Amino acid sequence: MRVCMLTGVRLLSDVVGAALSARNPEIEFLTARTIEELHKLARLTPPIDLVVVDTIQEINLAAIRDFHSDHLDLPLLALGVRDLGSDVIAHGNAGFTAFVRREDGIERLCEAVGDVLAGRLTCSPEISAAMMRALFRRGPIPVQTAGVPLTRRENEVAKLVARALSNKEIARELHLSESTVKHHVHTILGKFGVGTRGQLMRNINSDLWDATTPQPMAGGA
Repeated sequence: MRVCMLTGVRLLSDVVGAALSARNPEIEFLTARTIEELHKLARLTPPIDLVVVDTIQEINLAAIRDFHSDHLDLPLLALGVRDLGSDVIAHGNAGFTAFVRREDGIERLCEAVGDVLAGRLTCSPEISAAMMRALFRRGPIPVQTAGVPLTRRENEVAKLVARALSNKEIARELHLSESTVKHHVHTILGKFGVGTRGQLMRNINSDLWDATTPQPMAGGA
């Protein structure tokens, strides 16, 4: 099993790595100092099973969200979040599925890592309650409709769809898995309000592409 930690604090990564290895000798612990290093490590064989992100330090949630969109099957654990609902929701939107609070100790972190590796994505009752309160205040989640802006990665995938590339060819071009490309294509079709790749291609002018907003559909779906 491979666990990777994203942090710029070597002392923290050394402590976490030693604690995890002592409890489970089968864990191979890796460290990424930057998001660019994390992207490289995520392409290793055998693959990484979990990424622990040091959120005590300032992190770029948009960069984490882009990383998650490239590696949808790779769970992210946020180390050092606060119990504030807005903080947890922001990290959840970036792709985190497991959380360890700032006041939790190394034992709780090791338990959370074990849960994730075993397929049990859990968080503390306090964080669960904070998430529910935040979701309640936000009201119903809106349904995506045509005209919703594409993410950076969705924009890249859509351009290649417009060039009639298959999912396999797109995956090779962008260094992604076919399942990740399939997920992106499904999302893009929904945002454009069309049901097939052919309809999507007819509504994309790849030479005049707006990197943030889909082009208006010509003549309807």
